[in-house]
Amino acid sequence: MARPRARRTIKNPGAKVSRRIANKHKKKVNIVSNPIIAKNWDKKKTLRQNYEKLGLMSTLNGVAGSREIKPLIEPVEKEELSEADMEELERSLGPDEGLIQRDDQGNVIRVIIGKEKTLDEVVGEEIKPVKAKTEVVKALEAHAANGRHVERHQSKFEENWLQQLIGKHGDDYEAMFWDKRLNIYQQTAAELRKKVLAYVKKHKK
Repeated sequence: MARPRARRTIKNPGAKVSRRIANKHKKKVNIVSNPIIAKNWDKKKTLRQNYEKLGLMSTLNGVAGSREIKPLIEPVEKEELSEADMEELERSLGPDEGLIQRDDQGNVIRVIIGKEKTLDEVVGEEIKPVKAKTEVVKALEAHAANGRHVERHQSKFEENWLQQLIGKHGDDYEAMFWDKRLNIYQQTAAELRKKVLAYVKKHKK
């Protein structure tokens, strides 16, 4: 009895039995969720190339793949740095970044290493708005700013459930949380408080 592959060979001796492996990097991306991005999407470019053209980030996990990686320590061309300049540079650099100051002959004068910011510095730091680099990003920001907030309405079942919780525990959200009979979905005290306040606000006269 001939094997399956042998049978195919006998049926068509000139046919070559082989497997085709799909190239996942050439997978077509169909943008349907956002009309602004869909309008400006170039199907001939890769996902990363399209994101770069539109001014967006394709990944939040840093640089990957065959891309140029800048050195962590860069040369500083300025000849003299004051103490104020030093402090400003240290604040602007990350904990794993640094700058090298050299003289005209290329000799290293000073190495400036970034310092990790304290929690107070991070909390108190003023966040400056970043100007949109492309027209697509501007359009996306304008669309997001004009977006409507859809208010969620509680169902009759949920209202009856909240009525039982309020009737049994009042405003004791911790007790609601530990109520195994009523809190069958194990919602947290904060989640229960939010739902109860929304219910009270709706039925307040």
